[in-house]
Amino acid sequence: MFAKLTLFLLSFITVSYAAVSDGALEFKPIKNSFNKEESVCFVLKNNSDSKVFLPSSAPWAVFEDKKFEKVIFSPIATQSIVEIKPSQEKKWCWKQKDFNKEQVPSGEYTIRLTVFKDGKRLFLTSTVKINNSQ
Repeated sequence: MFAKLTLFLLSFITVSYAAVSDGALEFKPIKNSFNKEESVCFVLKNNSDSKVFLPSSAPWAVFEDKKFEKVIFSPIATQSIVEIKPSQEKKWCWKQKDFNKEQVPSGEYTIRLTVFKDGKRLFLTSTVKINNSQ
């Protein structure tokens, strides 16, 4: 069953981008602006009546731009399907570090989360501001 579900989820090529997908999935940071070295935490809440699936334990990446051309950080994660039931939520945190483990400069960053809902792959996005002065 698990192998069939994995193949089922990975075989879809339909892609959508949304900060919030029809109100059923809510993806947002715990606040919009963060100070230097403060953990940037964000939450996915499943407000729908159906389960959603994540392709890994940390299916998110941080981009320097809104065109998703420059990834500055993506966590190492186990490649296992994670189920989020209706009314459940999942939280992750980013330590404001890039791939070289260096503090990122001040500015806006886009966090993109990959989820599967109703047989479709969705990319949910949120933007955060980093203030490097304390």
